[in-house]
Amino acid sequence: MKYRKRNGKDTWHFCTNCQNWPTSDYDEREGKPTYGEFCNECLSKDANGTCTKKY
Repeated sequence: MKYRKRNGKDTWHFCTNCQNWPTSDYDEREGKPTYGEFCNECLSKDANGTCTKKY
């Protein structure tokens, strides 16, 4: 799975349908990041089954 965060920020996103999914000026990683925090909206979408993920 791919994770993105805006450059200079510590919040990682993993749902491409998150309203804050970075589309420019971002860092992208394969696999779960080992630092920072995860976006609350992404976590909520994942928990209720509405998260669209980028593989």
